[in-house]
Amino acid sequence: MINPWIQFIISAALIVWAGSRLTRSAAVIAENTGIGTAWAGALLLPLATSLPELVTTLRAVMIDIPDLAVGNIFGSCLFNLSLLAVIDLVQGRGPLTSRVSTGHTLTASLSIITLSLALLAMQGLLIFPVGFIGLESIGIAAVYIFGSRFLFNYEKGKIKKPGPDLPVVHRGKVGSSTRSAIAQFTLAAALIVVAGVFVTDASDLIALETGLGHSFVGTIFLAISTSLPETVTTITAVRLGYLDMAVANVFGANLMNLFIIFLADLLYLGGPILAVVSAGHIFSALTVVLLSAIVIFGINYRSSFSLGGIGLDALLVLSGYLMAVYVLFSASG
Repeated sequence: MINPWIQFIISAALIVWAGSRLTRSAAVIAENTGIGTAWAGALLLPLATSLPELVTTLRAVMIDIPDLAVGNIFGSCLFNLSLLAVIDLVQGRGPLTSRVSTGHTLTASLSIITLSLALLAMQGLLIFPVGFIGLESIGIAAVYIFGSRFLFNYEKGKIKKPGPDLPVVHRGKVGSSTRSAIAQFTLAAALIVVAGVFVTDASDLIALETGLGHSFVGTIFLAISTSLPETVTTITAVRLGYLDMAVANVFGANLMNLFIIFLADLLYLGGPILAVVSAGHIFSALTVVLLSAIVIFGINYRSSFSLGGIGLDALLVLSGYLMAVYVLFSASG
């Protein structure tokens, strides 16, 4: 039997490689079809970059570890928000939130609405089973479906009627045919699915061997590994000049990740999944809400103040993530 650490590293490396292919393919699809890079970042890329979270979460449910599943979701959302500081550092042209479209606040707000439903459920305030799933999970699915349609119409309107919030697109050398880009996008996504299964099984063994527990391993260890596609695609998008695609990918991935809670609830037969998980996940979800609100404020305020080349809001988000990691680690053992 292969060592779980080796299995984890190999699987994570495959996820990184596949993730780098996704951004270029999504950029080609966005350019050739005219759907806009912001929409591609908010809705198209997350369909693929959130595949590790989807596979690992559903796998954790199948092997009856709901805390690992839910911890993976909230932990991935936390880690994704910390990527905003990475974007700010890589682009190096002033505070990030002063240079991107204010439309990103819509996706971030949808995430906060979804998180609020999850928090109510974990507090036992909104657990009304519909069959074997919770009413809050149905609400989460509704927010994602109708919210995605709203975002699509919003971006479509911006393309037709450009206004002051239209993001500046710096086109990179990503030329290719649409058919070829779709094929590469699909193959990379399939590789991420396979690697996601192996990285989940490895994380389960690591949790047992180290004694850190499934909540901590899911929220930090597994979440970071499954967020590797978001990390790679986000940095690649910045380097190609698609700044709004990078930011949209962060918020879009979080919205997609939260939708996975609904899918996990469908698969979990032990009742509403948010009713059985550890109360420690409430802290993680509240931190995601807080950090998302900070970013929304920064995008609307558009401060020019920076420290070490990073905007103050991005620094606050990064500090919040590191604080959450410390608290969760302390609580785990």
